[in-house]
Amino acid sequence: MSIIKEEDILKVLISYNPWWRNFEVPKEEVKEMKRKAFFEAQEAFLNNEIRRFVLLTGARRVGKTTIVFQQIKELIDKGKDPKHILYVSFDNPILKFCTLDKLIELYEINFTGDGEKYLFLDEIQYAEDWNKWLKVIYDKNTNIHIMATGSASPIINKGLAESGAGRWITITVPTLSFYEYCQLKSINEKKITVKDFNNMTVEEVNKLLVKDLAKKTEIEAIDNNIPSDLKIEDLENLDEKKLGDIINSLLGLQKHFNRYLRIGGFPELVLATDDAYAGKILREDIVDKVLKRDMPSLFGIRNISILEKVFLYLCFESSNIINYNKMSQELDNTSIATIQDYIMYLKNANLIYESKPIGGKVLKSKPKVYIADSAIRNAVLMKDDIITDPTEMGYIVETAVYRHVYTYMQKFNGTVGYYRDSKTEKEIDIVAESVKTNLYIEVKYREKTAIKKDNSLYNIPKQNDKIYVITKDPMDYGITKLENNKKVVRIPAFAFLYLLGKQE
Repeated sequence: MSIIKEEDILKVLISYNPWWRNFEVPKEEVKEMKRKAFFEAQEAFLNNEIRRFVLLTGARRVGKTTIVFQQIKELIDKGKDPKHILYVSFDNPILKFCTLDKLIELYEINFTGDGEKYLFLDEIQYAEDWNKWLKVIYDKNTNIHIMATGSASPIINKGLAESGAGRWITITVPTLSFYEYCQLKSINEKKITVKDFNNMTVEEVNKLLVKDLAKKTEIEAIDNNIPSDLKIEDLENLDEKKLGDIINSLLGLQKHFNRYLRIGGFPELVLATDDAYAGKILREDIVDKVLKRDMPSLFGIRNISILEKVFLYLCFESSNIINYNKMSQELDNTSIATIQDYIMYLKNANLIYESKPIGGKVLKSKPKVYIADSAIRNAVLMKDDIITDPTEMGYIVETAVYRHVYTYMQKFNGTVGYYRDSKTEKEIDIVAESVKTNLYIEVKYREKTAIKKDNSLYNIPKQNDKIYVITKDPMDYGITKLENNKKVVRIPAFAFLYLLGKQE
């Protein structure tokens, strides 16, 4: 710390932790909606019987830092000493001159006393030797709880391995599901702005508050019509009328679904009023910050131009099987080994999903790749007309379905991939397997949904496996019994994704 003085570090800590002075987390940092990852993180973070440090990982702008500030507010609301709660972001250039152990030492000497302490370390991968120091902290300070965030999975995972098994629990924060998107929109609909209040009398404000507390938004009303215990796996057991009632109850979500496919599941974009500008900001974040700054510095990538081309190629080919030879030719004969390395880096940076073949005699060397969120693909390719383009909609809907199924299966430690018969080249778009449930899903957003006898769905081995065909037309739903007695649930995409997200 020869360049940066201790008082410089202390000023940074004070600026990051305003609750030391006013006992409050800034309102703009704390969002009303708490996601599933919030509750998972809180349960592990405050568990005194099985002590673990908690890591939140995920792409930029998915809401990791929001979850951190929500946790801080909860601690303060429960009466914890605000000075025993420390937040820092290692994205700050000044902190690059201070090791993690020295940072904590300065904090304890200058701001806190005895008792339990709660440390929130944002973008921890930028802290030098963070894994070494956290191991020491864990072993020597049983009164310290730590929650960290990181956007680069391989760096984090390597660090976790080196700091010792059993000290960490990792929670992945994905982009918003369609259900979460709708809930966030619903909460925002009920907000009353300061400008509204300034133009109203006291009597009008009181009436509005009473009315606002009693009213239900459109999305709340829709949600109330869906059985709270309804599971995707149970749909095949419904009769035609009950399934029809559920689909009809969800019809109002269609307009939200079209915007969700364009904007995706990044919370800031969901609440933005200028969709074009929001897409521009996301594009700059992904290209300028992740591809040009984060990944080269973290993974040692030298040829940023090739990395950008690989990512752009994958955006065009999202939901398709990757042909490495063809890809190599179209990327100026870049070696297949380099392409595979860059795909691995993009996956570990939470920008893509890699879907590998499952079961049967399949082409094991050819994965499918999905962009992690449709908003990323739309922003990078500058697509603003996808709703009227059937081909684009087919790619994006399959991408959205894969993202939802992948997240859903994580709680069962499941595997998600695809099936392709090497002889017939017949394919099942998404196959999800776990000890609890197996899902077989075809996305038919560009074509009719009739199941022919040569369809691969006929080859599914177990009678109790769940089969779904995702449709475009809101009236294209039903339960079809095949000649081999297997049941196929046809369900519109917006309904399937909403129900699956609600079930999470």
